[in-house]
Amino acid sequence: MATVTAVLTFWTAGGIGAAEAYVESVPVPGAEPQPQASVLYYRDGKTILARVGATDHNDVPLSAISPDLRQAVLLAEDRDFYGHAGVSIRGVARAVVADVSGKHEGASTITQQYARNAFLSQRVTVDRKMQELALAINLERQYSKDEILDRYLNTIYYGRGAYGIAAAANAYFGVTPDRLDFAQSAVLAAVIKDPWEYDPDHDPANARRRWNWIFATARDAGLIDPAKVSYPAIRPSGSVIGGPIGLVVDRVERELAGHGITSQQLHTQGLRVVTTLDQAAQQSAMSSVKKALTGQPAGLQAALVALDPATGGVRAYYGGDLGSGYFDNASAMHPAASTFKSIVLAAALNKGIAYQSRWDGSSPRLFPDRGVPLRNHDGLQCPECTLQRAMVDSLNTPFYAVTAQIGPDRVRDMAVRLGIPDRYDGRKSMVDVKGDPAPGKTRGDISLGRYAVRPGDLATVYATLAGNGVRHDRHFVQSATGADGTGYTTPDSATAALDPKIAADVTTVLQSVVKEHGISPGRPAAGKTGTQQYLDTLDNQDAWMAGYTPELASVVWIGKAKPGPLRDAKNKRIEGDTMPSYIWRDFTRSALQGEPVTALPKPAHVGRADAGDFGKTGHDAKSPDTVANLHAAAAGYEPVVHTEHSGKRLALTFDDGPSEDTPAVLDLLAQYHIKATFCVVGENATWYPDLVRRIVADGHRLCNHSMHHDDLGIVSEAKSRADIVEADAAIAEAVPDATVTYYRAPYGDFGPSAKAGGKLGHTPLGWVVDPDDWLLPGADVIATRIKQQLTPRAVVLVHDGGGDRKQTVAALRTLIPDLLDDGWTFDFPETTVTSKPLTQPAPSASTPQPESTPTSPAPSDSVSPSVPVPSGSSSSPAPSDPATSETPDPAGTP
Repeated sequence: MATVTAVLTFWTAGGIGAAEAYVESVPVPGAEPQPQASVLYYRDGKTILARVGATDHNDVPLSAISPDLRQAVLLAEDRDFYGHAGVSIRGVARAVVADVSGKHEGASTITQQYARNAFLSQRVTVDRKMQELALAINLERQYSKDEILDRYLNTIYYGRGAYGIAAAANAYFGVTPDRLDFAQSAVLAAVIKDPWEYDPDHDPANARRRWNWIFATARDAGLIDPAKVSYPAIRPSGSVIGGPIGLVVDRVERELAGHGITSQQLHTQGLRVVTTLDQAAQQSAMSSVKKALTGQPAGLQAALVALDPATGGVRAYYGGDLGSGYFDNASAMHPAASTFKSIVLAAALNKGIAYQSRWDGSSPRLFPDRGVPLRNHDGLQCPECTLQRAMVDSLNTPFYAVTAQIGPDRVRDMAVRLGIPDRYDGRKSMVDVKGDPAPGKTRGDISLGRYAVRPGDLATVYATLAGNGVRHDRHFVQSATGADGTGYTTPDSATAALDPKIAADVTTVLQSVVKEHGISPGRPAAGKTGTQQYLDTLDNQDAWMAGYTPELASVVWIGKAKPGPLRDAKNKRIEGDTMPSYIWRDFTRSALQGEPVTALPKPAHVGRADAGDFGKTGHDAKSPDTVANLHAAAAGYEPVVHTEHSGKRLALTFDDGPSEDTPAVLDLLAQYHIKATFCVVGENATWYPDLVRRIVADGHRLCNHSMHHDDLGIVSEAKSRADIVEADAAIAEAVPDATVTYYRAPYGDFGPSAKAGGKLGHTPLGWVVDPDDWLLPGADVIATRIKQQLTPRAVVLVHDGGGDRKQTVAALRTLIPDLLDDGWTFDFPETTVTSKPLTQPAPSASTPQPESTPTSPAPSDSVSPSVPVPSGSSSSPAPSDPATSETPDPAGTP
């Protein structure tokens, strides 16, 4: 629209004389150019892929076109047609205003459109726009309005290979144009704007919206009796170009339209379009799918999308065999199933969790955000399972646990980075919809691939992994050139989406899948299968294989038009490691035949191998702060759950830190002069030593929360003692001579560890108020739960680490002033043993500290500056200086 603004400026500033001189210099050509078919080529620029052109064309006089059609077109395209002289100054001004306000609105009259379509290119330039305006004025001087409308209606492209109104009336309704009623006419008037987007067969919702607009405009103008007009029956589109290539042509047409090359131009102006498709790869795709589906039950459908990881160019595409205009399985939405586990792994590595980390792969397992147990397929068990093993066996429980630990939103963010769109049809992708448990939010089920994606987008994800973390926009077109030499060339769109080291580790794991499932294409390859269960049955509704070599990434989907059980000719269930894997293997081998073999990258071993949840599970469904069978503390070492002093008091205690959210907690406590207790995880103290120092400097008390947040209630006293001593040493390293007043067992499972902690001089610390803030229920919910559970002298459990704690901070911002206004006083928990300053090095497990009466450090009102907190990830354990180094998010559970 900037072009329109520039032209308007010229015509108004240049004066009448200059404008008239320019108009006279642009005469109307003697004859209209005949429509020319465009040629689409494979990527070599020599081999023809398809010819695209207006094959159905027959001019008819205006008298043979129904008045309803003429009226509908004028309402849709140019209501002032019979009142302007070729150019609508009001329309141009309206378009300029819309452009300034950030909107976009067409400014061309029917006369201008005819001038452009019949005599000019579609280039959006000042020169072309000025020629268009001049031609429109001269056309109005040379021809009557009816003659111009006649020519316009006979030269417009209406989609479906129909060039001109006679062909369009037949293609959509099987009638001659004189028999079109208003309802039918409104359908044809709607498609003029975009013959693909407003074709009811391609996008029925969009087509109906535009039809409704034309209908309402006519109704409001009193031009129709609304009671007599209803949406008409429309012929199926049929196929101008048959077979799988027809859908490729459809994709090319839509991509060109997105770059300003209209369907009218493609079908009438003899373009030379060089696509990204490789002839060998495309033939391999079609033959591999045909071979697999031959003899199988009717109704099975397939999709295959293959990309060049180095460019994002589509090398092969199969969405169905019915041809152009038919349903495209490769662009339809299907649940991604276990192919999404690769994305979970990438997100975990990005948070410092190694693929050799050990997880509880038992089945079933209960998770806090699921109302039912989660099971592995076929009841597979892997109690101590690396993520590599879990990927090979496609186990659900370890990857769900990973997602619970790092957060579902991080998995979604990774999916978007790798190639899944953030939005589908204007709606946020990969979130629950209305009727799901959490509309608008991403749940842990993202790790199971429950959210629907398009095969082409999943192919982009795997191409990004194949490309060492570099993402390229998926595209079908290399270039499009018109007869005048102008056109469009697709630019490179490389984006660094993922650390190459992380991509290498994902590839290492996925390479194991290909090897152990016996689906190698005869060269180094990586991939992942996926199978989506059909309802609550033993059958499947979607089966996937997604994989890559360094040269080619591809995705195969098998399913049905309407989800239902997938069975092969032998009545066996179709799963990801059957038909889709065989198609992928055969296609990849054939498509790359004769190409040099390239090695996959070697593993980089990113992250910590001790970051898993093996040995830490047993949580019940209510809260991860409890375990299924709590082990009681020994007599005399029961955890304290009350404040030091009596009255309307409470003690705030923070678990699982320090973390990147701890500074916000400390700032808030300092604002209200409140002292609290921080239960520090030893390894976190090594990551954030400055924050431990600030906790002490601000006058808060320290609590030992184990070294790695392991469940110490299930181990011996000696082992738990060693763990507590190690955590003490980590704290002492950060703050020499610090006093650690308390010990709190992870998950509240004390067992023998309570006695071990007590003997080391730490009062065992429990709680009575737990808002389950680990579940991220929302700040308001957290605050409300604390108020509901609060009793005088209560010890309150919240978290400043172990995950995203912004909701906890937000809850405390409103809760603390409310409690103060209500007369509550903040206190420390009581103590039952004497605590002494730690020494360096920390005492060994064989050197017990004496037990004695309670003492505690004197409170301090000093406040140190907030400590800079790192972000990002690292391939090694977190460094000790958070101000200068990047560290992984300490991925512990509460």
